[in-house]
Amino acid sequence: MKAVTINISLNPELAEFARADSEAGAFDSMSEYMRDLIRHRRQEQIAQDLALLEKAMEGAPLGDPSDREMAEIVKSQHRIRAELNRARRS
Repeated sequence: MKAVTINISLNPELAEFARADSEAGAFDSMSEYMRDLIRHRRQEQIAQDLALLEKAMEGAPLGDPSDREMAEIVKSQHRIRAELNRARRS
């Protein structure tokens, strides 16, 4: 898969933290460091989604949801994810 270049801007404090943290983690480059951070964040999000699904399944009725129920489930999941993202940024 071809790599895509993404440029980011950091304030000096965050840039210095990233440099020091990447060196302490023995990363060969800032790109490797950023890829690792993104992979960890993606895994956290998958784990959160899985936990939400498992919680939602507790006590759920047997059988497949109707189209209307499925739309409500998806809408609720999007709302919860947005709330979690807002809380994380605060």
